[in-house]
Amino acid sequence: MATALINAEHTTALARAVRIDHVSKSFPGPAGSQSVLDDISLDVAPGEFVTILGASGCGKSTLLNL
Repeated sequence: MATALINAEHTTALARAVRIDHVSKSFPGPAGSQSVLDDISLDVAPGEFVTILGASGCGKSTLLNL
């Protein structure tokens, strides 16, 4: 049974085109550190179409640049 679980997890890992796992980012500022991303996780499968939407300055480009 344990072998089947390991194989299933390994297969799932191979089925990802992109994985972002627990990403956080902050920038220094005059009033201290400004957190722009906090614990972001995302999996994208091969052939999957994903759009990241949000207001100007919310961290979309920062996430993709990381």
